Amino acid sequence: MLENITILLLLPLILSQFCFLAKKHNSWFFVIQILISIICLESTIALGISPKIFTVDLGFFTLKFMCDIYSYFFGILVSVVWILTILYSHSYCNQEIHGKKITKFFYYICLTIFCTYGNAYSGNLETFFIFYFLMILLTAPLIVLSLNKSTVRAYRLYLKTHIYTAIFLFLPAIILLKYFKINTDFVADNRVFLLENHVFASLIMFLFIFGVAKNCVLPFHKWITRSTVASTPVSALLHSVAAVKSGSFIIIKIVVYIYSLNYTKFLSENFFYCGWIFYLCGITAVYSAYRAYKTTKLKSRFAYSTISQLSYILSSIFIANKLAIMGAVLHIISHSLCKITLFFIAGIFSSVYGVHSTKDASKLAPHLKFWIACLAFCGASIIGIPYLPGSFGKDLMIISEMQTHHYSSVVFLICGSLINILYIFPIIKAGFFSKKVARKNLIKIPLTMRLAIIIAVSLAISMSYFINDLINFFKIYEV
Repeated sequence: MLENITILLLLPLILSQFCFLAKKHNSWFFVIQILISIICLESTIALGISPKIFTVDLGFFTLKFMCDIYSYFFGILVSVVWILTILYSHSYCNQEIHGKKITKFFYYICLTIFCTYGNAYSGNLETFFIFYFLMILLTAPLIVLSLNKSTVRAYRLYLKTHIYTAIFLFLPAIILLKYFKINTDFVADNRVFLLENHVFASLIMFLFIFGVAKNCVLPFHKWITRSTVASTPVSALLHSVAAVKSGSFIIIKIVVYIYSLNYTKFLSENFFYCGWIFYLCGITAVYSAYRAYKTTKLKSRFAYSTISQLSYILSSIFIANKLAIMGAVLHIISHSLCKITLFFIAGIFSSVYGVHSTKDASKLAPHLKFWIACLAFCGASIIGIPYLPGSFGKDLMIISEMQTHHYSSVVFLICGSLINILYIFPIIKAGFFSKKVARKNLIKIPLTMRLAIIIAVSLAISMSYFINDLINFFKIYEV
């Protein structure tokens, strides 16, 4: 297993050294990228699920890796999203990104995937932190690919938010655990000190929640909307898996392994220990849904929606029972597939037709009925319309919240979802119920951009079809 994980880490690194081919031999480089990403996908699927932790001694530091059920699905998700991003970027870059920028673009995309794989298969908190911090540094240059005032401001906010929280909150939490000899490996054992010191345990959890700024809880949420000034494939990759889901992923690991479900449940039942997180997440979710409704920028609207969904996932994790964790994992998967589709469609509006606002998108929508149908499907799924992929995770969230009497979380989730309908429906209505306004020279959407969206939607539909098999698979491994 360690050999397979090593290959997964090395392949994106090796590919990054050939990104110079993208400038003059774009088609050949595209084929190479697709082949390597498919090899990575096959490798992630072939990995065995095991609680065993593998150690890599670098002399000055020891890295630890594992592939439990959470790592297994997160790794597959990373590979799938990478393939979709490569497909979409091939046509997108031909239109929007040229010269040296295209080499830089693919170089940092490869390094981002490398870091995300490192996060996915980390076997302890220290290893995760190293790859997490590397990801902060290696994703930031993608934001300033097009150098202007707005991208520079977004770049600075991104770095300040993540570096400060990582160094002054996330890292001290790990150091405190090590100082008191608490095991930071992702295994179910030593929690004696935590169990006897509830205030200390709550303080450490506080540091983890705010130290991982990628969870986007208030007040560390602004970076995600500002980063939408980056190119569409970058926004899609960061908002679907690479950035934000790494935050959800590590909180699951902390709750399951470092604290245990039973102890986390005890803490979250007391408002002054960890119970406040439900209200913070709820306020963050409803506030973000409202901001999404009010904004007129299409990509910003989808970014605010991401903040809401991350808060629902975080709330579900802190319910701390198997049903809630399964709901969180299912929503991570469905949201990733649907959100990358929404950003890809937003990219069609911006890169192909030069449309950025929701008002102008509504005027163009009647000419793009098929793509609006894809947008409607993914938007409805994220809202939680029954039988769509996003509904299964949200249903489990609501059931677990009702069973544990966290009624406020149910109210926040329903209110946020209702507001989501308000901001997604106008574009859908314009696409199917508005008269076409004559438009000259309607440009054809490039092939690989279309293909990426169709594959993403097909995978989301497949998730609905195979949901029982997926849930049974999770139950086998006691998720």
